[in-house]
Formats: sequence, structure tokens, C-alpha cells
Amino acid sequence: MFPQDHREHLSHWHRTAAPWRSHPGQGSGSRALQADLCVVGGGIVGASAAYLARAQGWRVVLVDALAPALGASGRNAGMLLTGLADNYAQAVDRYGRSRARKLWQLTIRNRETLLALAQELGVPHRRCGSWLLADCPEEARALARSARLLAEDGFPHTFTEEDPWGRGFLAGLLRPQDAVVHPARLVQALVEASQALMLAGCLVTRVTSTAGTVHVQGPGFRVECQAALLATNAYSVRLDPYFQGRIRPCRGQIQLTEPGPLCFPQAGYSHFGYYYFRQIPEPDDPSRARWLIGGARHRHQEAECGHLAPTPTPSVQADLRRYTRRYFPECAALPVAATWAGTMAFTSDGLPLVGELPDRPGVYFCVGFNGHGMGLGYVAAEMAVSGIQQGHVEDRFRG
Repeated sequence: MFPQDHREHLSHWHRTAAPWRSHPGQGSGSRALQADLCVVGGGIVGASAAYLARAQGWRVVLVDALAPALGASGRNAGMLLTGLADNYAQAVDRYGRSRARKLWQLTIRNRETLLALAQELGVPHRRCGSWLLADCPEEARALARSARLLAEDGFPHTFTEEDPWGRGFLAGLLRPQDAVVHPARLVQALVEASQALMLAGCLVTRVTSTAGTVHVQGPGFRVECQAALLATNAYSVRLDPYFQGRIRPCRGQIQLTEPGPLCFPQAGYSHFGYYYFRQIPEPDDPSRARWLIGGARHRHQEAECGHLAPTPTPSVQADLRRYTRRYFPECAALPVAATWAGTMAFTSDGLPLVGELPDRPGVYFCVGFNGHGMGLGYVAAEMAVSGIQQGHVEDRFRG
């Protein structure tokens, strides 16, 4: 399901997580494994689903073409944020006031649940707050309107019509309860806590449903189960044509520097979400930190869309460096230590897809996170697992 070169160009999170201890192809052979639920995909959604299924006492098999968090869930910025890619004013315009409010509440519950799990499972995390920073007048106006709507709907925030950092921004909106986390270690910890049978290095090529039994197959392994959950995000179309036209894969790129002075302790989001950044403090010296910035995809739309290798490109990396130089020049002076990329899945309405395949009873899906898998993945997995238990999935993103 994934290109083999996902084993290369590893992220900072992969390099600072414990190596995944597994036996690729475990459980392979002619004998079919038996399970109540087979989860396909070992990212934040699949790991969350496996963890949630354990509470139901289900026998769970978790299958991944590579290993937990080796896809996009281990290649992001590690942010647990309030809201969607749209600011609140945009979301209200797009989805209506009531649904926008419910979506924001879902992201808050997702954030708080994952923070509690990170604490329980010993995963590095930090509640630092996040800034939405306007770099153009249109965005400044949108943030001002967002602030008014957020205040009316009771969401905590602080808004300033001036540059809160003196760096050339035009306005800023602080979400004080937002956080950052080590995403790869969080996914690994959830998989381990789920006690699921992990089939790492197993490429799923076929999922069928007959006579009340779902069959999940690939080279050298078979799983027979009562239900399967596709947590395959950008690669879902490779398993079922249902996702053709519903899922659009796009690559996201990130750049990380060597350590320098800590100058921006929060997480940051700018240019309507097309740039996102934070610093990662050094474990032995919190006054020093690495600068992480991702984005610039909007400047290279055609080149960055499709099932692409997780290989950073000079053009996008130059744009990330250019943005850093403009707003955080002291970080631009630091040598680049690492670059990486990952493929995300986008939907036409900006919301995840949660449901059951119409022509395959017992085959469910939870995909299409629009670059916000960390912000919505756990609550989406919760919807899917609850729906599997009840025999009907309620997609509360659209309810």
C-alpha cells in the first residue's frame, strides 16, 4: 500500500522514537488468523481504533504495510490543535454556525483525550498554546471575525489586532490550551497498549466480504474477521474504487534546523494554515530548541498532488526557508538538520470520511483527514469503533 521508500527519508520523530520491535509478516502462512476486528493502517487512526477496541474485549489484528507511524502520522509537526484547517470564521461560513461549533468541540475533546493518553503512556507532550498569525490583511480580518464568533460561542482565546511578536505579522489569535506531542511515540504507545496482534511489513492487497465474514489478505497472510476498518487515509483508493474522487492525496513537507535559542515557545499557524511551525526544545537544555516549519504546498499544487515518494524537494524547501527568513530570521541562520515529507488525504468538504462501504458489509472506513489526523483522528476512530459495535456508523462530522 505504501511506496517502499517510506523506509527512507525518516523524520525527526522516527529517529527519536524507539525502534519498532516486530517480526514482519508475523502470523503469515496458509492458516488464516481469526479476529473480531482487523484494522488496516498503523497511523494515529488505526492505533486509536485498536486501542478503543481493546476496551470492548475484541480480538484485534492490526496490519500495516510498514510499521506503526511510519506513514504520515510520524511525518507531521506533532501538534494537537483546536479547530480545522479553516479558521473559525471560515468554518462558520462553510459549515454553518452549529456544525462549526460542534466540530470545534470535537477537536477539543480529541486534544484532551490524546493529552491524557500521552500522560498515561509516558509520551513526551507539552501544553504550550498555539498562535494563528495573519501575514496578510485578508487573514487579519478573518481572525478578527473569528475572535468575535469564538467569544460568542464560549471558546477560550486571546486576540490582538497588532503583531504579538513584533515580527511583521498583522494580527494574532492565541488558543491557550493547545499542545504539542511526539507523534510517532504516541502512535507506538497506543499500539502497544491495545495489545493487538501487529502484522508489520504486511501489504494488504484485497479486502472482501462474504457470508458475514470479512477477509483481509496480502502476500503470505490472511485474516478472517467479523469487521474490518480501513484506516488507510491517502492510500484508500488502492483498496477500493469507492474512494476514487472522494480522496485526493497531497504531499506535505517539513524542515528542521539544528538547535538554537528558544524564541517561539508556542505552536504557530499562518497564511490560512499553509505554513505551520514550532520549536522542539533540546531534552538536556530547554533554553535551546530546533526550528520546525512545514507547508508551502499551495505554491506547488500540481507538483505536490498524487501518491508521491516521501522525498523533500528543493523548491518547497526553499520556500520554507524563505518564510523563516522573513519572520524568524534567527532561525533561518541555523543549519538545516533534516527534511522529510509525508502524504496526506484531502476531501472536497474538508472533513474526514467515516462509514461503511456500500457494497461490502462489515468493511468500514475512517479516512481523509485534510492534514489534521492528529487533531481529529482519535474521535473519528471512536465514531468508527462505536459504529462497528452497533452495526451502523454515525458520521458526526456531517451530522
